[in-house]
Amino acid sequence: METTMLILEIIGTIAFAVSGALAATRHSLDILGIIIVAVTTAVGGGAIRDLTVGITPPTVFTNPIYLIVALLTCVVFIIWQLLIRSDWKLWKKIPAQFFEKAFNLTDAIGLGVFTVSGAAVAAKMGHENNFVLVIFVGAITGVGGGILRDLFTGQIPAIFTKHIYALASLIGAITYYFLRTAIDRQAAMLLVVVLVVIIRLISAKYKISLPKLSANIENKKPKQ
Repeated sequence: METTMLILEIIGTIAFAVSGALAATRHSLDILGIIIVAVTTAVGGGAIRDLTVGITPPTVFTNPIYLIVALLTCVVFIIWQLLIRSDWKLWKKIPAQFFEKAFNLTDAIGLGVFTVSGAAVAAKMGHENNFVLVIFVGAITGVGGGILRDLFTGQIPAIFTKHIYALASLIGAITYYFLRTAIDRQAAMLLVVVLVVIIRLISAKYKISLPKLSANIENKKPKQ
């Protein structure tokens, strides 16, 4: 299980780092800004998870693998961006929808991986019978990095406004809670990651969102 968790978290770290870097690029941040947003997106959810279940200092500060992976991903991303914007004119050959699709895919993978990671760590820390805590930690770990990414780029977090996001994480965490005792835990992890990714991608493709309430307040001039 430890090996499976490590592999999944590395995949999730890479995915969320790319997601953060794409968001930073879309908002025209400089290279330092891209690195900060990408790394924060990649390790933010895990740090929140660790603090919630009492792991201090957070794993990102005691096991450098996650920070190294996030930074290397940033370097590769920045080099790639510089190349496609160079005189080779590769930029013009990339379809306009590519970056949006890449963002949705990497964001979905990161969401799925860290939802499972959060729920699994909460259970491992002796809270396996605490349904609310396991679900909460799973969800906050899944969406934590994305929330920080959106805040750092000046956006209302996607979990409050865009498509099925936090709900996908909650569904994944609940599914893992019950599935981990019914089948092999490694299989449960993989199945839940796939489930969350599918929910997230379908909701993004078909623009599926939860109902919204808006206040239709008219600006009426006061009577004289």
